[in-house]
Amino acid sequence: MSDRLTELQRQRALIQEHLAWLDHEIAAAQGKPLPTPLVASQLPSGKLPQAIATLSTPNEADAEKIISQYHKDPSSLNKDTKRGCLMAFGLAMGVIALASFVAYWLYARHLGRWW
Repeated sequence: MSDRLTELQRQRALIQEHLAWLDHEIAAAQGKPLPTPLVASQLPSGKLPQAIATLSTPNEADAEKIISQYHKDPSSLNKDTKRGCLMAFGLAMGVIALASFVAYWLYARHLGRWW
């Protein structure tokens, strides 16, 4: 079997697994009885690579750990945003002042020759 075919079958199996998970979550949200989850051996893709057969869904604790790792306090986000806006404004004003100074200096130097 070619590598491309194996990869396509792996991708199909992943998508089917994801669709089964979506069906499970929709049924849980609607209060319906939960469908039985698909097992890798039930997928119609034929022989699957060993990596797909051993896939497991992350548990709630792992997900919370990852989320808490990247969580920031909303008040600090507001402060960071304000600081960033003030820094951008200061930088823009500095560029404008520098451009004005350079333009004045070149203009005054140029006028000095003509007068």
